[in-house]
Amino acid sequence: MKQTPVATSRPRPSVVLLLCLVLLATSGLCLAGPYPEGEFIEVTGAVTDVEGLPIPNLTVTLEASRKAFSVTKMKNTERDRTRISALTDSNGQFTLRWRWVDYYNHFELLVGLPERAGDDAELQVFERVDLSTRIRGGSPVVTNVIVTDHRYLETVRDFSASIDTEDERRIFDEMGNPDRVQRILSGDHEEVSWWYFESGKTYRFKDGILEQVVHFEPIEPFGN
Repeated sequence: MKQTPVATSRPRPSVVLLLCLVLLATSGLCLAGPYPEGEFIEVTGAVTDVEGLPIPNLTVTLEASRKAFSVTKMKNTERDRTRISALTDSNGQFTLRWRWVDYYNHFELLVGLPERAGDDAELQVFERVDLSTRIRGGSPVVTNVIVTDHRYLETVRDFSASIDTEDERRIFDEMGNPDRVQRILSGDHEEVSWWYFESGKTYRFKDGILEQVVHFEPIEPFGN
């Protein structure tokens, strides 16, 4: 009796590749972390300029996230970002204490100044350091950060130092650094306008006293 060959199906290469990628993306969840869950680790160091001078009152932020391969996007992605922050002291030094959670596998140190836009505070980042490998190597993690371009920092601090009235301080605390400052001398008075393009507002002061708030169509930053 003649037997009819039975056709067998094999997974297509694309399906096999997809399954392998899923296994690679999820295998990291089974690896034991370098620290016991919940243990505090330290990240400490100093922030200086290119001449080695300490920079005080900068915000240093440790950002943790989960970095893994996304099957839907077919590339590595970061998700579930969380942050802790500290200020540099008079010597430019900082210390951060992070409670270890095995889920997170990507760590970056961000150095900058907080910048306000309405009610949302964002960090104007000057320097960014990847600490993922070093953190997994043991605590404490000692890292020194050099701010190579601090022109923006000097501009912000010069502007902050120029604020000397209650109205100016109130608007600055609410809105942060303006995108543009316009000064006009009129007789024995100084008229100053603070422009906030994304918020669509201009605050006009006369001798430091708020006289007018002008509203206009918000302007998105160039390149967005």
